[in-house]
Amino acid sequence: MKIIITVHQFLPEFFAGTEILSFETARELTRRGHQVEVWTGHPPTGEPDSSGEFDNYVYDGVPVRRFYHYYLPLTDRYRYWEFEYNNTVFGWHFKDLLESQKPDLVHCFHLGNLSASLITECARHHLPTVFTATDFWLVCPKCQLLLPDHSMCDGPNSNGANCLAHMLNRNYLKLMPEWLTRLVLWLGGRKWWPEKHYLPLMRALLLRKDFLRRAVDLIDRILVPTQLMRNVLSKHGAAPEKIRFVPYGVNLSYIGDCPLKSPAGKIRLGFIGTIAEHKGAHVLLEAVRLLPEDLPLEVFVYGRLEDVPAYASRLREIAGGDGRIRFCGTFSNKEIGRIFSQLDCLVVPSLWYENTPLVIYSAQAAKTPVIATNLGGMTEVIKHEENGLLFEKGNAEQLAGLIRRICEDRALLKVLSANSVPPKSVSDYVDGLEEIYGEVAGKIAGFYNGKHGREVTSEF
Repeated sequence: MKIIITVHQFLPEFFAGTEILSFETARELTRRGHQVEVWTGHPPTGEPDSSGEFDNYVYDGVPVRRFYHYYLPLTDRYRYWEFEYNNTVFGWHFKDLLESQKPDLVHCFHLGNLSASLITECARHHLPTVFTATDFWLVCPKCQLLLPDHSMCDGPNSNGANCLAHMLNRNYLKLMPEWLTRLVLWLGGRKWWPEKHYLPLMRALLLRKDFLRRAVDLIDRILVPTQLMRNVLSKHGAAPEKIRFVPYGVNLSYIGDCPLKSPAGKIRLGFIGTIAEHKGAHVLLEAVRLLPEDLPLEVFVYGRLEDVPAYASRLREIAGGDGRIRFCGTFSNKEIGRIFSQLDCLVVPSLWYENTPLVIYSAQAAKTPVIATNLGGMTEVIKHEENGLLFEKGNAEQLAGLIRRICEDRALLKVLSANSVPPKSVSDYVDGLEEIYGEVAGKIAGFYNGKHGREVTSEF
């Protein structure tokens, strides 16, 4: 098959879980004889550039076409915000791609920096589409269902006014009734409406929910790694019969045959992930600073500190020169087995649902116990007192208690390690994808041979 994989950003500059998953999938599909190309975006950095909208490169044998989503000569600020989910410029280019390359299927791992305009083009061209929900982008413009005060969000309400309140930091907007929302939209389109700096964002956000719901209706299969994600997408309009439960696979060759952990000396804790507030590294450091200095403990923080300098500065301030805490930078995914061989326990103190990050699967493959936040998604993989320990979101004192416990009870770590649940391999994961590809490709072919057609409204 000729397959297009889309993802919001890609290696080598970006290497979080979604990027790694899409790359490993593309490489395994290529190994099996499929013709695969990755289409990706580039996040906004600085002012529009005249260097071009696209470039092409090859990463470890995988051809990549990169779209500079925000590097466009936009004169209408409303379109700037609308392009986050409905980028018609990218849609035109994607249409040309479909007509020139004639792929057999498009598999979307993320649509950020590209937009859902490609879904409508696939539908117009009778092309099967598969979507893997790696985060909550289809529902939440921030992707995380996390409010500014770090409380969890249920997603957009009936008119999306709560999303507007979040983005503009105007809580009173949550109370906006449906009729008033529609009136604001109508007035916002009138030329006599006094221009406000937030009006383009307002109009775009209030239209986002309905646009993406119509786009979701055109996707043939939606793959979710957790029941949490299934529930969220179903609640917000995804047809349950289209959703398939497909946990991620990891490249087990990078991890090898890891023996059970039998820590001696200091307990080695690790944090691996994006250095940003929603990942909660500060909670881990606060917990460590609550513990006595003579507790046999070391903490290794892996992640790129330069991504969010203000947050990195905050972490250094919390660490306060504590010799137990080390900032280690980042590492290639191929080194993950070596990293886990040097850790006794992984800590995942995230402040959002996470939808099971790949690092948890990798930890389980390496027989490394996990201490994680007690939030849906992560709790579907880590079971308290079985293969890991759980604590309440943001509760540094509770996390400190768990860390003290494993430092004082080494036998507990051995039990948690022995109960690790091996994840799927990438090969097993792609086996499942190929079955789904065949299912949707056959269904679409039969659908159109029967002279049916999916309706794509003019609103797209």
